[in-house]
Amino acid sequence: MNYKIINKQVFEQAQLRSVSDVPFTEEELQTGMKLAVSKDDDTLALYLVDVDGQKRFDVRWDDSSEQFKGWQSAWDNFSWCLNVVSN
Repeated sequence: MNYKIINKQVFEQAQLRSVSDVPFTEEELQTGMKLAVSKDDDTLALYLVDVDGQKRFDVRWDDSSEQFKGWQSAWDNFSWCLNVVSN
C-alpha cells in the first residue's frame, strides 16, 4: 500500500455509501478534509471538500486539483497518480 489513510472513518464510508452527512469543522470547510496521502510524495492527497453545499472528492498533486462527484472516479484518479509517483 503506497498511501496512508488519514481519516479512516470517512475513507471507509466513502467506499460504501454517500458522504453527504459527513460534518466539517470550520477549517475543513475552508481547506477540505484530507482522507489519504501518498507515502512517496506528500503533495499527492485525496480530500473531501464542500462546494456550495455539495460534497466532492478532490485529488490534489503539487499545484493541481481535480474534483470528482463520485468515489470511484476520484479513487481511480488518485490511484493512477500513485502509480506515477511510485515509478
